[in-house]
Amino acid sequence: MADLSDIRKDILNDIAKRIVIKVKTQSLDSQHYLASANRTISEVLPDWESDPRIRFLVLDVWSERTFIVLDINHHEYDFGTAHKTMTILPVFVLSQHGKRQDWALIRWPKEDESLAAQLADLHNVNGFDAPPFLENHNSRIVHANPREFPV
Repeated sequence: MADLSDIRKDILNDIAKRIVIKVKTQSLDSQHYLASANRTISEVLPDWESDPRIRFLVLDVWSERTFIVLDINHHEYDFGTAHKTMTILPVFVLSQHGKRQDWALIRWPKEDESLAAQLADLHNVNGFDAPPFLENHNSRIVHANPREFPV
């Protein structure tokens, strides 16, 4: 297990990547998922909201686990075309392990392509609502105004 400051350096190096922060859903406030996710991100990446290298894209809530998806150093990101462009970035999972709940950053290559496709789809189904997108699978998900309808 690496020190969180070392993990921060690995995350924020110059390479574009996708970080998935995996947390137990019960650790979040179910009435304020996005605010809880912001606090979790702040624990890992202080002052992230004012850092142009960090973009919070998705909060994907499931009964047991929640996934917070961030793009790091993805300077070519274009909200206007993100629903059409499947941008494949290397995916890393950041989660807490062990009794001390130490953070660990693990490369997750099998998700590079599938997460890119999922993000393009979420940009489409959420229409012109800006990220972060909240996908709460514990309730009914309705995307009322997608950009394009599948043919």
